[in-house]
Amino acid sequence: MDKVACFGLTEPTNGSDATGMLTTATKTEGGWLLNGRKRWIGNAPFADYITVWAKNVNDGNKVQGFVVEPKNTKSGLKISKIENKYSLRLVQNADIEMKDVFVPDNNKLTKATNFATGTNVILESSRLGVAWMVAGVGCGAYEAALKYCLKRNQFGRPIAKF
Repeated sequence: MDKVACFGLTEPTNGSDATGMLTTATKTEGGWLLNGRKRWIGNAPFADYITVWAKNVNDGNKVQGFVVEPKNTKSGLKISKIENKYSLRLVQNADIEMKDVFVPDNNKLTKATNFATGTNVILESSRLGVAWMVAGVGCGAYEAALKYCLKRNQFGRPIAKF
């Protein structure tokens, strides 16, 4: 694997709800200026490419995709690894702050023009997968706790009988 990419949608105040997105992209000479914050972005601490979703202020605030290359970004980009997570510790997540981060014109995803009928369709199915994963983990935790409570004795009887 030569290059690592990540998907920068989630924000601190509204999660992955793109309708409430605060990150903006403003057209400038030769490219775009990105401003905003992202949260819980997997792979961001070491990514070569970050697809940042932002509202294009020059095109009716449509949510569009812009590819940020952290190693080639000269200023305004801050990536902070999130430490001491409770779960999914295998995935390295980060907070991203952007202040006038320049993205060249050729790094705008030209076919990502309608978030609602494009990217959001994929998100709907991936959210279902995440929900099933959480349900499975919850069931596993319940089964482990039940097994323990039925086996563990205190005062001469299983603690489940208390």
